[in-house]
Amino acid sequence: MASLINYWEANLKTNTLFSGYPADEIRRMIDSAPELRNPVYDLGELDKHKKLMGLLMSAVFPPAMIESELSAAIVPFSFQGIFATPGYHKIMPLDHIREDVTVNFADDNIIAGKIMMACIFILNKFYGTNLSMDRPMLASVPDEETGLKQIFKVNLNTQFVDVVCNGEPDPIDKKVIRELLDDLYNTELWLKYIKPEKYQFQGFGIIKLVDVTVEEMLSSIKYDLLKKDAVTCAESFQSIQEKIRSIFRLPEMKMGLSYIDPYNNVISNYGASDWSSFMMPNSDETLTCECFEGSVYEEAYQKMRPVIIEDLREYENKGTIERALLKKGIKSIVVAPLVHDKEVIGMLELGAPIPGKLNPMNAAQVENVLPMFTAAVKRVLGEMQTEVRALIQEECTAIHPTVEWRFMEEGYELMSMRRKGIKAELGDIIFPEVYPIYGLSDIRNSSLERAKAIQQDLKNNLKQVKKVISTILEYKNMPILDEINYRVDLEIKKISRGLDSGDESSVLEFLRNEVVPTFSYFKESEELLRPVIEDYEKLIDPKLGVIYDKRKDFEESLTKINETISMYLDQVEQHAQEMFPHYFEKYKTDGVEYNIYLGESLVRNKKFSKIYLRNFRLWQLLTQCEIAVNIEKLKPELPKELDITQLILVHGEPLSIKFRKDEKHFDVDGAYNIRYEIVKKRIDKAYIKGSSERLTQPGKIAIVYTQQKEAEEYMRYIEYLRSIEYLTGEVEHLELEELQGANGLKAIRVMVNLKSQVKDFGNELLKDVIAAINA
Repeated sequence: MASLINYWEANLKTNTLFSGYPADEIRRMIDSAPELRNPVYDLGELDKHKKLMGLLMSAVFPPAMIESELSAAIVPFSFQGIFATPGYHKIMPLDHIREDVTVNFADDNIIAGKIMMACIFILNKFYGTNLSMDRPMLASVPDEETGLKQIFKVNLNTQFVDVVCNGEPDPIDKKVIRELLDDLYNTELWLKYIKPEKYQFQGFGIIKLVDVTVEEMLSSIKYDLLKKDAVTCAESFQSIQEKIRSIFRLPEMKMGLSYIDPYNNVISNYGASDWSSFMMPNSDETLTCECFEGSVYEEAYQKMRPVIIEDLREYENKGTIERALLKKGIKSIVVAPLVHDKEVIGMLELGAPIPGKLNPMNAAQVENVLPMFTAAVKRVLGEMQTEVRALIQEECTAIHPTVEWRFMEEGYELMSMRRKGIKAELGDIIFPEVYPIYGLSDIRNSSLERAKAIQQDLKNNLKQVKKVISTILEYKNMPILDEINYRVDLEIKKISRGLDSGDESSVLEFLRNEVVPTFSYFKESEELLRPVIEDYEKLIDPKLGVIYDKRKDFEESLTKINETISMYLDQVEQHAQEMFPHYFEKYKTDGVEYNIYLGESLVRNKKFSKIYLRNFRLWQLLTQCEIAVNIEKLKPELPKELDITQLILVHGEPLSIKFRKDEKHFDVDGAYNIRYEIVKKRIDKAYIKGSSERLTQPGKIAIVYTQQKEAEEYMRYIEYLRSIEYLTGEVEHLELEELQGANGLKAIRVMVNLKSQVKDFGNELLKDVIAAINA
């Protein structure tokens, strides 16, 4: 106590120390206890001077702060105390260290930490160092009433500590000091160079505990939530829940969490066994967002900020959700939305069985970790969507964005069942009450044009073979060459009459098996014939082994037309999605055909009106006109000039479509609707009734229908398009020959103005036009 007595005497001389005692009285009390100026080995001696000890310690522990501070005077680098505030007494005993206390030293080694700090004190005094502990010392102490952890920052003041050396300190090299600092908790190494028997500590140290439970728990929770399985692992849940309980000092508090996928209308917990929401009956069960309408959850969702109900029993707007919470014993609740990019992706719930335990004052603490919970849930949602998409990919190909939500719903259900161990497959995907829109841009007589190109190439090939053989015969008079020449003539005559099934393969086989080996032989054996044969080989396509000129021109032209139509459809279809989201698919064969399905069941949270159907029908007619104009402009670039024909099929009544897993696409559902598919597959081959004329003709658009009201609707569109010079000429009203499985079909056929200029109708497209037409 000598250092503290010296402190008092120095201040008494300068009259800077204030006390309730006169200075002379204080000096008399100090003089009456001369033994306190010497080292005190028996702490019992201090009890004899309680009044003086209280006075002396008032300089260290101000009376005004004694009830609020958690402080103690202890034997230097020991666990024995000589004085403590009441608050400290409640937490720590003065004669030993609690066994349940942990510190942030390596391996929780309190002894090693004590030795290290004592050695640093010695280094600073006797070896000229100026070292300090940069890392704050933290002690975790369970609350004896609640069992919850409290974390305290330990501040150690050594103002009244001194150390003396028995003899001369052993020399220590600077390199050794560096080695010691690099291995702080190696007590054997420290005690090898700093021998404790040579040093004696005197005085007392001052420990001050600062409650940093909230800050440290929040920091620890943030670290926990960075882990990949942070909000799915049961151990992680228990750890984070305990830490939040410590923050609120509520051992009975419960925590819940749910993930919200608003795009796919799903609330789930992704199979997390403990991370379930208060409202989740089973950990892997999903709920739709509609379940929470009118509840505190919806209020938090809409406001995008925590909702705190201090007493659910007195909550005026109690509904099914609130009554269910009360049944679970939750009387005080915080519902905190997890918001990412202005969208709620989850809900963090805190519930307590005692009213008022959760209130705006303490609930504000959790807002600090909401961003980390949000990041963790965002990560899980991404993983969940990836898993669901993988399940969908097992049975489906790429899914159109408009209907992806429906597949995702089924995927979540499939994932949930499989997590329960139930063998399941993707359920039926059906969209009722949708309107079909079908269009076709076909290459005119493509089969005939392809056959004609093949015929010309084969004839040319055989003629070139005949020329080479004639040249070879001039050098080599061999009967086998005459026989090959004869067979070439037979093939030319057969092909000239027309190309039948199998003719192409028979000619290719003849060339491959007879001509090629013969030419190869003479090329290698007769140097004079080599140039003639090489000239022939230059005419041959290296991959196909045959002359491929006319066929190549045809295929290149067909491909260019298909790509032009396809790219244009993709371009305008993107704008059409802005009018009203819809399902769109197209197929490229000898031309391009496409299906559009339009209706309210295909989308969510969007009302469908017949105005959209009329808009799309006019959009389709416009698009077909613009396709015709684009292909007309493309013709000069084509190696082979080809024409296209165009067809629109009108179906006035809504139908149902179903995803066919075996064919990986949507098809009409139900026997009544099958007729539409039959007509769609056969209509491009239809003839005008009582004639041999095909319905589809170059430069014209054929609109096939069954009901007079459909004809009247399209006539309004045609008159408008004629007024803006998209269409021209007379309008033909036609009846069609009966098709197998379809009769009573009629058509309107109209000429496209192939010189018209494409107009920009904007994203809203033709709403104003349709309104004017219908007026």
